[in-house]
Amino acid sequence: MATASNPLSKRRFTIRSKIISGYAVILTCLAVSILIVFAQLSAVQRETERVTDHDIAVQNLTYTIEKNILDMETGQRGFIITGEDNYLEPYRSGFAQWQSNFSLLLGMMESNSSQTKALELVYSSVEEWLAITMPVIDSKQRGDQDAITEFYAVDRGKQNMDQLRGMFDAFRQTEQQQVVQRLEKLDQNNQLLQTSLISLFLFSLALSGIFAWAISRSIIRTLTSVTDSITGMTEADTSGKEQLSTRITVTSHDEIADLAMATNRLLDDFEGRSWMQQVVLELGGKLQQTSTREDTSEVMVAGMAEALQAPYAVLYVLDSFKSGGRLRLAASVAEEPGLRASLLPTFDFNEGLVGRCAAEQRLRQYEMPHDYVKVSSGLGSAQPQHLLLVPIVYENRVMAVLEMARFSSFSEMEQRLAAEAAEQLGVALHRVHIAQEIKSLLEESQSMTEELQMQAEELQSQQEELSASNEQLGRQVQLSEEKSLRLEQIQQELTIYAAELERNSRYKNEFMANMSHELRTPLNSMLILSQMLAENPERNLSVKEEEFARVIHSAGSDLLTLINDLLDLSKIEAGKMEVALEPVNLSELPDLIYSAFRGHAERTGLEFTVIRQMDVPDLMVTDEQRLMQIVKNLLSNAFKFTSAGEVSLVISQASQETVEKLLPKRMGTTVLSFEVKDTGIGIDPAKQELIFEAFRQADGTTSRQFGGTGLGLSISRELASLLQGRLTVQSEPGVGSIFTLYVPSLHKETRLHDLELAEEAGLSWSNESDHTLVLPPSELSDEEKLRSQLEDRSKQFPAAASEVADSLLSSYYGRRVLVVDDDIRNVYSLTSFLEKGGIEVISANNGSEALEILDAVPCDLVLMDMMMPVMDGYEAIRQIRTHPEHHNLPVIAITAKAMPQDRDLCLQAGASDYITKPLNLDQLNSLLEVWMLRKKV
Repeated sequence: MATASNPLSKRRFTIRSKIISGYAVILTCLAVSILIVFAQLSAVQRETERVTDHDIAVQNLTYTIEKNILDMETGQRGFIITGEDNYLEPYRSGFAQWQSNFSLLLGMMESNSSQTKALELVYSSVEEWLAITMPVIDSKQRGDQDAITEFYAVDRGKQNMDQLRGMFDAFRQTEQQQVVQRLEKLDQNNQLLQTSLISLFLFSLALSGIFAWAISRSIIRTLTSVTDSITGMTEADTSGKEQLSTRITVTSHDEIADLAMATNRLLDDFEGRSWMQQVVLELGGKLQQTSTREDTSEVMVAGMAEALQAPYAVLYVLDSFKSGGRLRLAASVAEEPGLRASLLPTFDFNEGLVGRCAAEQRLRQYEMPHDYVKVSSGLGSAQPQHLLLVPIVYENRVMAVLEMARFSSFSEMEQRLAAEAAEQLGVALHRVHIAQEIKSLLEESQSMTEELQMQAEELQSQQEELSASNEQLGRQVQLSEEKSLRLEQIQQELTIYAAELERNSRYKNEFMANMSHELRTPLNSMLILSQMLAENPERNLSVKEEEFARVIHSAGSDLLTLINDLLDLSKIEAGKMEVALEPVNLSELPDLIYSAFRGHAERTGLEFTVIRQMDVPDLMVTDEQRLMQIVKNLLSNAFKFTSAGEVSLVISQASQETVEKLLPKRMGTTVLSFEVKDTGIGIDPAKQELIFEAFRQADGTTSRQFGGTGLGLSISRELASLLQGRLTVQSEPGVGSIFTLYVPSLHKETRLHDLELAEEAGLSWSNESDHTLVLPPSELSDEEKLRSQLEDRSKQFPAAASEVADSLLSSYYGRRVLVVDDDIRNVYSLTSFLEKGGIEVISANNGSEALEILDAVPCDLVLMDMMMPVMDGYEAIRQIRTHPEHHNLPVIAITAKAMPQDRDLCLQAGASDYITKPLNLDQLNSLLEVWMLRKKV
């Protein structure tokens, strides 16, 4: 048994056998099921045939027998009634058939004794009926009517027939009950068959499932292990070595076991290949970072020794890749003390194992003899047993030979790794060799390139000179023609552009001059008359009427200020603002400013102070009029936007740090600081730059919440720039503001720059602090100096019109002045002012009338309006100057045009002086004083 069982236990139970056995079990279950079903179907078929063949036939025969008896009864009665023989045919036919049918029925009921007895009673009843009815037929045939009557009187045949019908009904009913019983039994058999089939199907299904599970489990379990292992091969790069180290456990003896064993061998091979690939990649990555032969050799030896776990390794590299080179020691690992000296430094081809390996270009493994070489560690020393020589080849040329030794032999996989790594090592050595050659060639090439470049540059310069000469000679005619055409086009464009600029400038100047004339002409009489009414020298006006006059004069003055601001802004934008440099007395300046604003400070309840620091010099050179205009604008704004608190002006000398920061070009020059401080509404830091724009108020808006035009600061900044200074602001909302004007003291030698700039360039020019229009005092005549000083004094110390008339004009009592103006309002206002001083006034409506009057009546001075009908003021002055007797006659031009060129036109026409409308009585008085004095002298 033991001998017989041993082969059986090792017999292969293949997958085919497993599948066939499973199918065999299923077929067996199927055959059993078919047999059982066939037996059940046979029984059901028998019962069904009995119901369909026997029971139905019995029912039919009973009906047939009953019909036969009924035919006999019908025939018998028909014949008795009619006496005709043809009515006996049914009788005879039924009599002939009923016995045969009855015998057939009785035969079919042999197995049913109760029904057989019932049929016997039926038979007896039929025989009895026939025994009764047959004599009646005979009586009819004989014609014995009495016998027939007697028969029907008793009619026993009918009773027998009714009894027969009842017996047949009872028989059929009994038979029907038996059929129902058989059908119920048949239904029970069908249900039993269904139950058997379901049970058998479930049993077969369970048995088949068990066999299928057992067979598939034995197959799939091993296949799953194989699949997992193969999947691990594909995921080795991300899952690591550990997954590849798993092997399939073989438990079966079928094809799956063969597959598992083959998969294990494949895993072994794949793991080895992955390890080889990883080692080669790591070694290749390290070699890519080397650039010299020495570094490459060290990396090779260390990498291969670590990968193959070789405690000893040495590398010999070909010293020259040309023919005739020798293998020279390049690097080694785990050298013993004194071993380096014992190593052969070089090998020729076919010299020793190293030279032989290089000559044959084949990888070789040797078993090392005793005392060949020893490897030491901290615990002791031992002798490696196996030696591996690996030729490093690139394109069939030996580059080096790697020699490694270790205690165990080198496996086939390790030898394959050494062979594959040798290819990478050959490529790396070749790359380093090529890089060194390229480097040396590059150095040579660079030196040669520099020489060639120098020669090429010389040749190129000569060629360029020749080419330039040729091209220059070839293009001279064409260039000259193109230049001529281009110059003509440019000249035409410049002519058109200059004409447009001149026209635009003229239109703007004419517009400003006309607007100035139309505004100043009515304003002139309004200011003069309102001032005279406000003074009320005759004391014929009420206090309220005097106040009305002062309000009218104040409104007119504000309007005049607005007109002056607009004209100043226009002059600044046009780049034609004139600055006259003169010495400014800074010792008197604080008193003048304080006097100008003291009254306003008292009316508004504000504290006003003017402080001059000790370091401020007594004199500085600048334009006093523009300086005062800026300071007054700043103080006016301070009073306007301050409802409570104080306003102060501090004059000091700016520090060098401030000058270096704000006015670096004025370093080393005296720069004064005019600081206007208030406790007003303040300005938001985000809006501090906006307030210097035209028509912007101190709150940075254009809403006119505080009144005014918003031009003051814009003009002040431009004027500060013209004075080569700087205007700054520091403010905090709700606290107050500090406006600081930095003005340098200029030199008297500064020359006049009469800049006739285009209007569109004026504003951008005015923003540059180094472009300033200055008028040297040396060019002013004595009369102009005196007039300028008187005008300034009149502005600094304004006097009432009555005071002027009483103190100044009284000295010219009896003088005659010719007033020439086409506007009766101006004539009336000037006449009223001059006559108050005792001056005789003669008026003319135009220049022609003025000439006639001068020819008839001698006059001491002429006040000439420039814009009049018939003959304007310019022509009238020219005509006056043509008469020798009027050559020195003082003629003061009066015009509403306030542009710079208007004054020049008046003086060129021959006017002695110039004054703009509306007339300032103080200024007019100053001019009269200058020219009357000269006339008197």
